[in-house]
Amino acid sequence: MQVRRLGSDEWERFRSVRLRALADAPDAFGATFDEETALTEADWRRRLESADRAVFVVDDGAGADGPGATGEVVALATGGPAPDYPGVAALYGMWVAPGARGQGLGIALIDAVKAWALAAGFPVLGLGVTTTNAPAIALYERAGFRDRGERYPLRDGSDATIQIMAMPLT
Repeated sequence: MQVRRLGSDEWERFRSVRLRALADAPDAFGATFDEETALTEADWRRRLESADRAVFVVDDGAGADGPGATGEVVALATGGPAPDYPGVAALYGMWVAPGARGQGLGIALIDAVKAWALAAGFPVLGLGVTTTNAPAIALYERAGFRDRGERYPLRDGSDATIQIMAMPLT
């Protein structure tokens, strides 16, 4: 299995895996399943066509399903500018399907986003992770992220809290 960047014409694959991720782990993301289900084709395409964003996936390698696709998407991560931290890149929307966990896909996705962020000239890569997600926190620490001591609500109406983690890229 290899990490690859989604092409702008793969919006349906992106939508499908993003909705699977939100259904599987609703308290791991700032957005909700209902919010993302309401997005239009144009919204999904815009996310993939944005010059300051990169969406990476891992396909399971079984069969073919569109341009660049080689089966079902089993992992997803996005890189883009951090909304509240000017000049900082963010890793967000990361998810690995339950059956594909423990195979190194998380580190591979982090490496892909790091490479994208470096090439885009960002000096720092940050992320937010729920404070109760010990496996994700451990993964991010292994990858070189460090807790910045900042805590925020996951989203309005949620009892979950995120911690901000970051790593220098230069």
